[in-house]
Amino acid sequence: MMKIKIDFFNENIIDAIGAGIYQVSIMNNGKEEVLYIGESVFVIVRCGAHLFELKKTPEYFGFNDETINNENIILKFELLEAISNMADRKHREKELIQKKKPILQSGISDRMKSVEEKVQALTAFLEGE
Repeated sequence: MMKIKIDFFNENIIDAIGAGIYQVSIMNNGKEEVLYIGESVFVIVRCGAHLFELKKTPEYFGFNDETINNENIILKFELLEAISNMADRKHREKELIQKKKPILQSGISDRMKSVEEKVQALTAFLEGE
């Protein structure tokens, strides 16, 4: 059972139906950190798949049994840019990953860190380190 709150494209759900680059952030106690940046031809569908993975395996986004049940945490999905051309989208995604340095990504293209590293990174953020 997940008790964290999900903000799923609150601002622009219609735009998220198309192609673009999206960001998943975590908000806790007034602090916000980017967890993941990705791109998809159907952003909202891809992010729905992320939520399915999270529900099945909380470690997918660095959560553990305790943190996934923290009602103060908000997981926020938002569209950063609507870009239909795949080459442009992939290029811009890499730029944004390098610029924003999402804590769950390795920095090499869009790859995620190992499960252990993701849990460590998220726990460090939540503990304010």
